[in-house]
Parts: sequence; structure tokens; C-alpha cells
Amino acid sequence: MKPPPALALLTCALLPLAAACANPSHASEADSLRDRLAALPGVASADLDYTEPVTLDSGKVGINVAMRPDADAGAVVDVVSTTYAAFAGTHHGEEGDLDVTWGDDVVHLRSFEPEADRSAVEEAAERALPVLEGARVRLDLETQDVDAAPHVHSLLTVTTEPGVDALLGALPALEQKYGDLPRADWTVQAGTEGTWALHSSDGLPGADQLTLFHRLRAGLPRAAAVWLGDDGWASVTLPAGTTPAATAAVVDRHLAILGGAGSASYDVQVGDELVLSIVDGECSFDPGPIGTRLDRAHADACRTVV
Repeated sequence: MKPPPALALLTCALLPLAAACANPSHASEADSLRDRLAALPGVASADLDYTEPVTLDSGKVGINVAMRPDADAGAVVDVVSTTYAAFAGTHHGEEGDLDVTWGDDVVHLRSFEPEADRSAVEEAAERALPVLEGARVRLDLETQDVDAAPHVHSLLTVTTEPGVDALLGALPALEQKYGDLPRADWTVQAGTEGTWALHSSDGLPGADQLTLFHRLRAGLPRAAAVWLGDDGWASVTLPAGTTPAATAAVVDRHLAILGGAGSASYDVQVGDELVLSIVDGECSFDPGPIGTRLDRAHADACRTVV
């Protein structure tokens, strides 16, 4: 026989921390949410992955929804809104992740102890979804640890055709149509991850960031790429087989632009190997031939070497 709820709670309170009770399971409620989502207009399928809570670790609600080819933006908003209502209610103390696949686009909603109103999440989705209809986009709606009202923040990752020219060519139209989108971070990348990319907070890349981007990309070898954030953090990827001398020439020029190894935040990857990582002047060099050459050239300028 199960003990009365009040007695069960008292028993948990009296146990040592190491033997403390886990949070209650909401598996049945998660099943009900999955069923409600599957029944919404425009939904082709809804799958649930629920992880039971254990001592000192919350439950986890993972939901994957696939939209039908004829589903419109309003149907996607309904899925996000319905899910967030459950995440903010029954599953408030559980980690919630929703992934909605809509054609070649993805909408991801993240939640844990959220503070946003349901209407604020709906509005964020409604404002951003037109971007998805005009490009290949991943929209991340973050409601975990968002302190500023309305406690929801958006990240739009736009993938253009491969090549830096395609990336740069997409920016004017994005700025014209969506430059005033509030509380949104942007990543615009050419092709798949690990290639040309610009990341900016609270708006699309501005003139200063683009100027720095052009300076960093000038003179790079074929098949190289640069990732640049609006805080000046930069990463360069060089093709496999780039020699230590050629790598050193790129790094010398980039660090001169970025203010030197003592203050830069800068990564260098050659093929699949990370040969140099600098975070606010803290440097780490790969022990191989390229990293050793970079160490000799720049270690003295680093604040610390790890």
C-alpha cells in the first residue's frame, strides 16, 4: 500500500541528501501532450522521449513533431504554443525540448523553469516564422534563464548556398525584411556548419562587423573559411595539408588585426585539427608541428599558456 502523500513528503524531507526523493514523474502528462500535438491541424507525427526524474536530476521531456507538407505558419505556432503551455505548467520543473520539422526548416523550443507568458512565446514564433518561409532556417526559441522581460529570446540560423559570396549576398535582403526583429540573435552561414559564418546579437551583422570580416578573409587560401562574432571572436578553418609556414602567415596577419595574442579570442583549425585556441589572451597550442611553430611565435604575447 502506498503511504499517504503527506507522509511520503515528510519521509523525503527527513532522508539524508544522498538518499533524497526524486521529483514526481509526469510521464502520463507527457503522453497526453504528445497525443494533443498529434491531433493538431498540419501535424504529420509527434514522438515523445520522456526521461524519468531521479534524485537531484529533473525529468526531461523531448518531443519531435513533423509537419505535413501543406502545413502553414499558423499550424507551427499552434504546436509551439500548445507545447509551451505544458512546459510552463505541468512540466515547469522539467527540462523541455521541442523540435518541429517544417520542410527543410526546424523550430526548437527550450524550457526549464520558464518565466515567459504563453503569449510572449507565441509572438516570438509568429514574428520569426516569415524568415523560415523565405530561406533555410533553424529557429531556436529560448525560455530557460532569460532574465529580461518578456523572458524569451530567439536565435535564427540562416543557411545560404555554399560560398562566401552567397552569404554576403543574402544579408541585404535579410536586413531589409527582418532587420527590426526584436530580441533576436542571428547566425548567417554559407552551407553546412564549419564554413563561412557571421554571428551577431540583437540584430543582423552591422557595418563594423562586416568590415572586420572582409579584413580577416582577405588573402586566405582556397577552401578556407572564417567564423566571426560581433564581439570580435573569430575562428579560421584552413584546408587539410596547409603547411606550418602558411598557417603561421595567416595567424600572424589575423592576430595583428585582432589586437594580438594577449587580448584576442581566436581559434585556428587545420583540417580536423584544432591547432590554436585563444580565449581572452589565454592560449592553448597543439603539440604538433603547426602548433609548435605558433607557440614559438606567439606564446610570449599570451596572458597565460595552458
